[in-house]
Amino acid sequence: MKAAPRDESHLGELLRALLAFLGPKLVPTLALVAFAALLEGLGIVLLLPVAETIFAQQAGASTTGVTALVLHWLEEAGLDTALGQLAALGIAFVALVAVRALVLLRRDIVLAELSYGFVDAERRRLFSLLAHADWPVIKRLRKAHLLNSMTTNISRLSHMMTLLSRILVTAALALAGLGAAFVVSWKLGLLLSGMAGVALLFGLYWSRRSRQSGEELNTAQHGVMEQTTLFLDGLKAAKATQAEDALTAAYSDRIAEVRQVTVDFIVQQGRLRNWVQMAAALVALLVLLAGYGLIGLGGGELLVMAAIVVRLGPALNLTVSSIQSLAHALPAYSAIKLLEAELLAASAALAREHTPSGAPGAVPEASQPLELLGCTVRVAEGKGGAVTLLEADEITIPPGSLVHVGGASGAGKSTLAELMAGLQLPAEGEVRRGSVLLTAQSRRAWQGRVSFAPQEPFLFDDTVRANLCWPNLSSGEGALWKALETVEAAELVRSLPRGLDEPLLDGGARLSGGERQRLCLARALLRDADLLILDEATSAMDPHLERTIVERLRPSGSDKIVLMVSHSRNALDLADLQVEVSEGFARKLG
Repeated sequence: MKAAPRDESHLGELLRALLAFLGPKLVPTLALVAFAALLEGLGIVLLLPVAETIFAQQAGASTTGVTALVLHWLEEAGLDTALGQLAALGIAFVALVAVRALVLLRRDIVLAELSYGFVDAERRRLFSLLAHADWPVIKRLRKAHLLNSMTTNISRLSHMMTLLSRILVTAALALAGLGAAFVVSWKLGLLLSGMAGVALLFGLYWSRRSRQSGEELNTAQHGVMEQTTLFLDGLKAAKATQAEDALTAAYSDRIAEVRQVTVDFIVQQGRLRNWVQMAAALVALLVLLAGYGLIGLGGGELLVMAAIVVRLGPALNLTVSSIQSLAHALPAYSAIKLLEAELLAASAALAREHTPSGAPGAVPEASQPLELLGCTVRVAEGKGGAVTLLEADEITIPPGSLVHVGGASGAGKSTLAELMAGLQLPAEGEVRRGSVLLTAQSRRAWQGRVSFAPQEPFLFDDTVRANLCWPNLSSGEGALWKALETVEAAELVRSLPRGLDEPLLDGGARLSGGERQRLCLARALLRDADLLILDEATSAMDPHLERTIVERLRPSGSDKIVLMVSHSRNALDLADLQVEVSEGFARKLG
């Protein structure tokens, strides 16, 4: 129950965000929902003169109230027989049903468009925050945590919007039913209103249990996502060691946890539904008995009141049930907002740590050496703590150099590459090329002259051409083939049925790891850059092929710097200079 205040604040935040998203559409949307409910209420009220006219003909009783008024209008229109009046009322009722059907269709379309539009806006906001967050912020977040928010929690947010729409609609219908009840008898209208209020208060009180169940489901689904990523990452190793059963068992345990939490909530919902239905049945009986024995309603009025109660009961039941489901799904929205807050806070902390300085938009001077002077890279950890990932006293790399960065796994080689690429900023010291310092303010201009190829090749479901030109390159055919020839991938592409226009399905899964790396390396070469960084980008290639490619990558007659993070002997033998990283300390050899 500790999470309740947080969720309640996020419910208010959700409603404010929804109101801001609706903007000028709010009033027309509410008017459309109200109009649909009004038509529902009019349909019920229209039953009253029909029923009373029939009962009056059978019993010879006079009519009063709404029925008398409607019959007076019909008589003035020339319909003075019961059959004619009933026919006119029937035609009006059918017309009302037709108009109501059109309005309901439009209402459902508008609510669906707004609901999905709001979810899409929230999804874009989360994705945008992730895309624009500093790399150290993203790096410290667990993949399972990100995937859970980006998939499962977003899906639950979509469900929440459906629930909010349902609550709005059913609440409007319930109000319309209560309004019709007041037309029949204001005393019974008050009685029904009071009982409906009690049902809603009970539903709100019960929602605390539903919210707690939602927190448990959030935790369980996060565990499933962690186990899913572990399952996929470890599947190859598990099969190699015949540990498939152990991996499957762990995954099954997580699935069972989610299933149990979900089933428990369904049981809770079922019990609540049964209680509400029993209460609604007792209320219906009480209203009819009171209407007949205490108030003295006629047969037509009792019939219409029964119709109102029959419609009102399910509407209240659905409203109470939707409130529970909304409370159950609210922790998912809370998790999304907490992730967004964490991203914003971490990025703000980095911005304060790296105070912008230097000329904005200054482009690194390619003719000048790349220098690291007294650099330290730190990342935040825990509450206010920081961990040093890398230190570099003084490293100078002349233009036109092929640099080998070596060291044991986990020593800090990738952190050094990230620092030079501008993905990390120095907490102390300087990274410069000529007069241009790498700072928070100059980082975008710095990265505009950097091309980066990671160890894990990134290809997506599109053609070879689209993958090579990603994200916004406009290279001509000649440049594409030249890059492919440099990395020994030209024959590979020519062998494909459609060449450059061959689709790479499943992210190029049909290609080998080395083939995917060569395509990504070709893409890196197509970028106009003064610093080419290869972070284990040739690790999946055979030694002979790798040596051929590295020889071609050596800068010749240019100021470009090629930085290769690698365990390969080829890169070491062909390098102009070496940088060794050991236990988080980088130093230039020789």
